[in-house]
Amino acid sequence: MNRKTFNSIIIVASVLATCLIGTSAMGQTESGGMNPLRQEMLALEEVFEIIIDAVIFDNMELIIPLVPPFREARKKFEEVISTGRKIELPKNKKKFREFLKLDDKFQMDFGTLEEAAEKGQKEAVKDKTHKLFDACVVCHEKFRK
Repeated sequence: MNRKTFNSIIIVASVLATCLIGTSAMGQTESGGMNPLRQEMLALEEVFEIIIDAVIFDNMELIIPLVPPFREARKKFEEVISTGRKIELPKNKKKFREFLKLDDKFQMDFGTLEEAAEKGQKEAVKDKTHKLFDACVVCHEKFRK
């Protein structure tokens, strides 16, 4: 394994650890159920762990089975939003609309990663993964401080 790949793995692992710590702080909804935003983040974390393996082992097919659970978590999140039920961000609660815009863009970008994985395009998956991780960091800096 070359140094650049090793450094990329370390960075990705650090971001995943940050996401895990961040999502563990997202508790429950007003009604006592698990916060659908947290469910989405946990599903996303699972997908990203596999994306790392897929890129390292040059097997983009590993990604495909984990996309539906992530999409299902996103669907639940959208259903809650559409009913008007309140989902609170752990910090900066008044910026929820801004969060939704970033999250919607993230979802679109994730769709292009999914397409690249389906086509077996390792470099495109790798490039999109870096872009998505950058988006995670930006979002966590904005909404977790």
